[in-house]
Amino acid sequence: MGKLSVRNQVHLITYPDSLGRNLTGLRHVLEQYVRDAIGGIHILPFYPSSADRGFAPLTHLSVDSQFGDWEDIRAISHMYDLMVDLTVNHLSCESPYFKDFIEKGERSKYASLFLDVDSFLRRHGAEMDALQDTYRPRPTLPYTEFRFQDGVTRKLWTTFTDHQVDLDVTSDVTRNLMVRFIDRLVENGAKIIRLDAVGYAVKKPWTSSFLLPETFEFMRWLRSVIPEHVAVLAEVHHDHERQSSLLHSKVSNFVYDFSLPMLILHALYTGNGNNLKHWITIRPAEQFTTLDTHDGIGVVDVKGLLTDDDIAQTLDKMQRYGGNLLMRASGKNAKNVDVYQINTTYYSALGEDDDAYIAARALQFFVPGIPQVYYVGMLAGSNDFDLFEKTNRGRDVNRHNYTMREIEENLDRTVVRRLFRLMRLRTHHPAFQGHFVLGTSSVDTLQLRWEHEDLYAEARVHLGSNEVEIEYVQPDNGRVLIKRF
Repeated sequence: MGKLSVRNQVHLITYPDSLGRNLTGLRHVLEQYVRDAIGGIHILPFYPSSADRGFAPLTHLSVDSQFGDWEDIRAISHMYDLMVDLTVNHLSCESPYFKDFIEKGERSKYASLFLDVDSFLRRHGAEMDALQDTYRPRPTLPYTEFRFQDGVTRKLWTTFTDHQVDLDVTSDVTRNLMVRFIDRLVENGAKIIRLDAVGYAVKKPWTSSFLLPETFEFMRWLRSVIPEHVAVLAEVHHDHERQSSLLHSKVSNFVYDFSLPMLILHALYTGNGNNLKHWITIRPAEQFTTLDTHDGIGVVDVKGLLTDDDIAQTLDKMQRYGGNLLMRASGKNAKNVDVYQINTTYYSALGEDDDAYIAARALQFFVPGIPQVYYVGMLAGSNDFDLFEKTNRGRDVNRHNYTMREIEENLDRTVVRRLFRLMRLRTHHPAFQGHFVLGTSSVDTLQLRWEHEDLYAEARVHLGSNEVEIEYVQPDNGRVLIKRF
């Protein structure tokens, strides 16, 4: 792969309209309040979309006009390393491509863009029972019946919702459209392309249709058509060994550390850091670390790193902090049911305990990898159950839209000011560009140290008391400072 220059600094994850009403509002917030605390930004889908807060895109060739335009995207890319989403698994049922298919059927030039279930089964000489092992994040069948203009009803593959119609990624039409999407994103400043839901993209009868050998072949093709200077981040929820296989196969420059959120919760809940320490010693370095994202806190990702009992106890404590509403938001009564994630903000998952929250962020920032902070987490947001009650979409508990007044009020909270101090240290101190050392410590303490030339930064996190003490050398004068965060 070509040489990459992704900044190893704190990155922000945000919707185009969640910090202010649009991209103009986001740019204002970044320039006025956040600029010196981050080096990169992941703007979640800003394309025209029909559902799932942008993840049912009509196209990747334009910016939804309610958010702004490509000039806004380019302006932000000049300030930060810009990450954007390429939704490789599906497009919206309201996209112009799908509407053309519905109208013209097999006469449509986009007929081979979408995955027709019956055609797929005939192609493989299989029957419907060959789909019984299909892995998907919804407890329903992986297709939706659509009525075409000629009156014929056809089953089309829909891994996620009936708004998100799966693409046939083996089709030349699909691949040519992908190249057009990629070119448009790169020419407008994308430095990192996140392959959304890529693990589901390739289907095969009598398999899980998830992260198959053929999926890796498809990802190799994607890597070959994405310019070498642009990094690829595969978005895959699975155990850590499958995550690492993406790096070993050289189909992705980075993977997510989706194991870290549950490991840190378990460590802070129990006062025992041994499982977290073990993960730190075996984890790959080429990761983006997260505690919170626009989705929930992953559970499947930590399999093999925590015992089933540890996982169950951690989930039980999360439920107690969120009460019955948390389980409703993550259970079968909510739309967009998550079978492998818990819908909650990270601040709420820690009982809205300021010290525990800062301890969690200190651990995240000192563990190797590029740390991402979700916008709700940046403002130490609590679960928005009012929004969930309105929409009945579980993930909305962690998708509050902040007005400018709310942003300013939250930035003045002590816990947020403490977090920003940590973010600035992680973003600017040169030690984080050097060598990492996990120190020897007791079961209830983690000692995480970064060294670069004659500079260092070391965090000591005490799990029982949630105390965070950071010792570091000031780059400008060489003085050693010890501060409690």
